[in-house]
Amino acid sequence: MNRLLMILAAVFTVHSAAVAADPAPQPETASLPVPTIAVLPFDSRGARAQDENLGKSIAELLSVELATQGDFELVERAELDKILTELHLSATGLVDKETQLKLGQLTGAKILITGSVFRSGDNNYVVAKLIGVETGKVLPAAAKGDSAATDLVSELAVKVAGQLTARSRQLMPKSKTALSVAGELSGTVKGNGRKVYVKIAESISAPAIDPAAETELKKLLIALGFEVVEDRQDAEFLFLGEGLATDSGRYQNFSSSTARLELNLYKGKQILLSDRQKETVAGPSYVIAAKDALARSSLELARRMLPALK
Repeated sequence: MNRLLMILAAVFTVHSAAVAADPAPQPETASLPVPTIAVLPFDSRGARAQDENLGKSIAELLSVELATQGDFELVERAELDKILTELHLSATGLVDKETQLKLGQLTGAKILITGSVFRSGDNNYVVAKLIGVETGKVLPAAAKGDSAATDLVSELAVKVAGQLTARSRQLMPKSKTALSVAGELSGTVKGNGRKVYVKIAESISAPAIDPAAETELKKLLIALGFEVVEDRQDAEFLFLGEGLATDSGRYQNFSSSTARLELNLYKGKQILLSDRQKETVAGPSYVIAAKDALARSSLELARRMLPALK
C-alpha cells in the first residue's frame, strides 16, 4: 500500500510540474487602437497676447518634441490645418464637444492637445490639456520658468509624454463591435425586415479575402433586424462606399495601419447622408491592422448614420 501511495504521489508531482510548465493557451493577440494625437495651437494670453504666432509656435515645437518622446501617432500639421479650414474653425478654443468629435472623425485623432501660454509675475507658464475626443476626459500638464515660453516646451513635452504613456487609455474610447453598436442603437433603430444593399470597395495594398468594412456593416444591419440583399434592385436602402488603408509603420511591437472610409446612404436615387471616418489601428500584422481599421471606421460611420433609418 505504501509503495502504491508513493507511486501515485510521484505521478501527481510530475503532472503538476508539467501543468505549471505548460500554461493555459493564451488568446490570439488582438489589434488595438493607436492613440493618434492632434496638437492644436495654444491660446496666447496676458502680456504676450499681441504675439499671434506664439501659440502656433508652441504647438509646432511640442509636436516635434513628442515625436521623439514615445510611441505616438501625430496628425500632420498640414493635414490638421486643412481640416480646420474645411470646418471653418479657428485652431484655438475648441471647447465645443461636437466640434472636437468632428475634428477627431476627420483627422483620426483620439486625443487633442490644446492649452494656453501666459506670463504671471516673473514666470512664463505653458499649460496643456489632453482631451479624449470621444470620452471627454481631460489630463493636465504644465511647465513654468523665467525663460522664454518656447524654451519651456521641452519640459512640457516630457510631462505630456509621461501622461500619455501612463494614462492615455483613460482618454481612449472603448472598442466597439457590431453587437455592441447594435445594442446601442436597438432602442431607436428597427430593421423590421427592410431590405438593404451594401457595397464598399476596399484597398489595403495587400491581398485580402473578405471586405472588412462591408462585412462589419452587414453584421450590424442583420443584428438590428434588416434584411441584407445581394441585388441592389431589391433594396429600399443602399450603403455605397470606398475605403483605403495604408501602412502607418510600427507601434510598440505591432504593425499599424490608417484607414479612411467614405460612406453614402441612399434611398433609391436620393442620397440621405454622406460621411467619412479615419481610424489608426495596430495589430500583429499589417493586413490584420488594415482590416480592423476599416472595420472600426465602418462601425463608427454606421453608428452615426443608421439613426436616419429609424
